[in-house]
Amino acid sequence: MVTYGNGKVLFDGDADGFEIKYKGTIKITKSPDNLFIIADRRSIKGVMLDGSNLPSELFRYLGEFKLLSFMSVSSGVKQRERISLQGVDYWELDAENWEDDGSLWGTRNGTYLRGSKQIFNPHTIVVNNNLKTQYSAQFFYPNGRAVPANEPIHIHADGVVMSGGVHTKDSVVLKDAPQTKQQTSQIRRATTPATPASSGGGSSSGGGGGY
Repeated sequence: MVTYGNGKVLFDGDADGFEIKYKGTIKITKSPDNLFIIADRRSIKGVMLDGSNLPSELFRYLGEFKLLSFMSVSSGVKQRERISLQGVDYWELDAENWEDDGSLWGTRNGTYLRGSKQIFNPHTIVVNNNLKTQYSAQFFYPNGRAVPANEPIHIHADGVVMSGGVHTKDSVVLKDAPQTKQQTSQIRRATTPATPASSGGGSSSGGGGGY
């Protein structure tokens, strides 16, 4: 079962990946290490990089988020999960002040808003933090110098790889080595729950979130 609301998405079950279809505009602000997430306007997919079970809290978010469907994935097999909504009722869904609302109970259209409204940004909708390079020269700095092995990096939703475990003003965009393009593609395949989850090749651990 998956439960969402109050800016959190929680999962109760055994699976190594998930696929969400949703309506709204959000920014994922936090997710556990070792859970690699990709997201776009209508879907969110995640996979455990080491093949372990999903954590109980998948991610936290800001914005308007209505979960339409949730599929858990175990060894490439999808299963639809029951959805439960928490922390949202009629008065919270009503955009007006409740004391000024003269409509009948449950007849008004509401929103599933947590925090401020968000503008969709394909670069920052989710950022996978605290990843590490697997070997020297997997990536290169803008000046052409090879990034050492076990160097902290983070990867944005649009595939941009940057220096540092989390984004700071000193973070720079890293250039893929030719052989890394195949590994990046392996990570993206791993984050597509239609296939069995695997650790891919782009990282050894990670956590999501924005900045």
